[in-house]
Amino acid sequence: MGLLERIYKWMFRSLANQLLFTYLVIIVISLLAVSLWALFAIKSESVTDLRNSLEVEAVHLALEIDNDLGMDSEKSRQRIQSAVDRHATKLGVAITVVDRDGRVLADSSTISPAPDGVNISNDSEINDALAGIVAIYTRNERTTNSNWLYVACPVRAAGQTTGVIRVGVQLTEIEQRLHRDLIIFLEIIFATGVMTVLISLWLARRVNRPLQEMSMTARKIAASGDMSETVPVKRPDEVGELARSFNQMIRRLREQERLRQEFIANASHELKTPTMAIGSVVEALQAGAAEDPKLRNQFLESLERLVDRQANLLQDLLDISRLDSGQDMSLKNEINVQQLINDAVYQVQPNAEKKQVEINVDSDLDGAVVMGNSIHLQRALVNILGNAVNYTSKDGNVGIKATLDGINEVEIKITDTGIGIDAEDLPKIFERFYRADKARSRASGGSGLGLAITQEIIARHQGSVSVESEVGVGSTFVVRLPVKVQAPPVERPLESDADKDAVLGSHE
Repeated sequence: MGLLERIYKWMFRSLANQLLFTYLVIIVISLLAVSLWALFAIKSESVTDLRNSLEVEAVHLALEIDNDLGMDSEKSRQRIQSAVDRHATKLGVAITVVDRDGRVLADSSTISPAPDGVNISNDSEINDALAGIVAIYTRNERTTNSNWLYVACPVRAAGQTTGVIRVGVQLTEIEQRLHRDLIIFLEIIFATGVMTVLISLWLARRVNRPLQEMSMTARKIAASGDMSETVPVKRPDEVGELARSFNQMIRRLREQERLRQEFIANASHELKTPTMAIGSVVEALQAGAAEDPKLRNQFLESLERLVDRQANLLQDLLDISRLDSGQDMSLKNEINVQQLINDAVYQVQPNAEKKQVEINVDSDLDGAVVMGNSIHLQRALVNILGNAVNYTSKDGNVGIKATLDGINEVEIKITDTGIGIDAEDLPKIFERFYRADKARSRASGGSGLGLAITQEIIARHQGSVSVESEVGVGSTFVVRLPVKVQAPPVERPLESDADKDAVLGSHE
C-alpha cells in the first residue's frame, strides 16, 4: 500500500481527521499565499526605492559635471573622474560616465573598470539613455556572478544629449534580505501549522466526541435491542441539538417498542380468547352435544358468533396495520358527505332494528364535499355508530346531526342515549385495545381497536374527533373534516323546450 493511499485512508477514517486535514491545508495555503505576496511586495518596494535613489544621484552628478562634459580636455576628464569617485565612494555604487558617442570618460568600478575611450554604446541602458530616455535595467554580471540594477540618465545641454551617467548597484543585499524574510515566513508557517494541528485536534475531538457517543449508543441498541441508554447533552450548539434529537428519537423508539409489545400481547390475548372458545364448542360437539338438536343449534350459534368475532378482530388488525404502513390510503377522491352518512347508517341499521334502537339523521350540508378515501371514512363513521348502537339499550335512540361550520369545515355529531363513559376512561378510549367497559365490549364482540382506527383515519384526512360523555346519560362524538371549497355553479339559461326535456331526462 502506497504512502498516498495510507494518508487518504487515514484522512477519511474519522471526522476529526477530515477537519484536521481541512484546517491545515486551508491555513498553510493561506499563509503561503500571503508570504509570497509579502516577498513580492517587499522586493518590488525595495527595488523601486533603490531605483529612485540611483536616479536622484545620477541627476545630482549630472548637475556637477554638466560643464565638463562639453569640454574635451584632460583637466575636464580629471574633474569628472574625481566627482564620479567621490559620489561612488559615498553611496557604495558603481558610476560610469560616457560622452555623446558612447565612449567612457570616467568609471568608478574597481572590479572590471571600462578603459577610458572604450565605446559601450551597445549596452542597452547606454543606448536608451543616448536616445534621451532614462533607462533602467537589471542583469547578471559574469565578472561578479551577481545581479545588478542599472539606471542610466541622459545629460542634456541646449536641447541635445551631451553624455550619459550610469549608476549601478549590486542587488545582493536585497536578495539576502528577501532570503532572510523567506526563512522567517517559513518558520512562521511551520509554527502556525503546528498550532493549527493542535487546535484542530482539540476542536475536532470536541466536535467528534458527541458523534462517537451517538455512534456507540446506536451500535449498542443494534446489538442488544436495549434502548434504555441516551447520549449526554453538554453543549448548546448544533452538535448538542443533534444529541437532543438523537435522544428524542431513542425515547420515541422506546415508546414505539413498548406500544408494539403491548399490541402483540393484546392481539395475542384477543386472538387466543375466541380461539379457545371455538375449541371448547368443537369439543362439546364432539363429546355428543351434536346428537341433541337443541344443544347443537345453541353450540352452532355460539360458534358462529365466535367466528364472526374472530373475523372482525382480524379485519381490525389488518386495517390498523395498513394505516400504520400508509398502504391503500389514497386521499384524492371527492366524497359527498351526505351520501357518506347515509351509507354508514345503512350498514348499522340492521343491528339497530334488532336492538330496537332508533337512528335519527338531521343533515343540512348543501352538497358538501370532502377529499379523501370513502371506504376509510365510512369505516370511521360505522365504528362510532356501531358503538353507539351497541351501548344503547332497547327503545333508545342514536342521533346524527351534520352541519357546515363556516365554509371550510363540516361537523358530524353522533349522540346516543347509552350507558355513557366514565370520566377516567375518556382520555384513553382512542388507545388501541382499550375498553371502557371490558365485560360489555367482549360480549358485544368489540376488539378495542375501532376507535383507534377511527381516530387514525380522521387524522389522515386532516380532521379531528372528540368525545363528551356522562355516565347514565350517553355520549356525543364530534367528527370534523375539512370541506373542499367549490366554485358556485354557473347557471346557463335554457333556450328551448328540447333543452329542458334533456335536462329533466338526465335526472330520471
